[in-house]
Amino acid sequence: MGGKALIVVDVQNDFLTGTLSLSDCPAKQDGVKTVPVINKLINSRDWDLIVYTFDWHPNSHISFVTNSHKFPKHPDSPVTEKAEVYNKVIFDINGSRREQVLWPPHCIQGSWGAELHKDLIVPANSCRVYKGLSKDVDSYSAFYDNDKVNETNLRQLLLDQAIDTTFICGVATDVCVNFTAVDSHEIGFKTHVIMDACAGVTHEGVRGSMEKWKSLGISVISSDEITEGKEEKKKIKEVVVRRSTRVRRPPARYSDTWVAS
Repeated sequence: MGGKALIVVDVQNDFLTGTLSLSDCPAKQDGVKTVPVINKLINSRDWDLIVYTFDWHPNSHISFVTNSHKFPKHPDSPVTEKAEVYNKVIFDINGSRREQVLWPPHCIQGSWGAELHKDLIVPANSCRVYKGLSKDVDSYSAFYDNDKVNETNLRQLLLDQAIDTTFICGVATDVCVNFTAVDSHEIGFKTHVIMDACAGVTHEGVRGSMEKWKSLGISVISSDEITEGKEEKKKIKEVVVRRSTRVRRPPARYSDTWVAS
């Protein structure tokens, strides 16, 4: 029987309260509210593996709107002059088309914005996966860059621990969570997305992601489906323990002192 991994995607300061705070994005979803839900998930079961993923960009990253003028535009690009946040630009990278949505600078390597939220539980035996390290290609998925040329160490981490099932949460639902879930499924893992432990950029994007997951057979669940199962098992175990340790005494009419546990 294979193991189960919890993959916590990009619960970093910039996405929660910093330069790309989800509460300021069109859907107005508060990423900070995912933290206690994720913490409960971390404590809810004995996970075989917990992985935290990080956007980990250089200052010169292609996704930053402040850098858009530094990369040549492809003739097909709908934006060729001044670009704005959320614009989709097509760059010409070494003769190839590369589509890129532009974002404010975020999760710069070694910065406060790239750190995990201070209230997030991080067990000592957990693992970290860094993505988006190359300046000229983004990496929404925690498995590959957007061109699927370079692979992170996530797949190997899962295989090394004999994981066959992934439970994915974090931010943003319709960006990095979505791409990570789809790749997890395509690689062959039984994949679940925990919706109340996620927050997204746009309502349309979240709906589209959920429709795609369901069409692929990716399971969309709530945290209660994990944590309540744990509590129920705990209650059953406690009842069994109480029953098994109860001292049973013989009727008073007997004079022997027999007891059994």
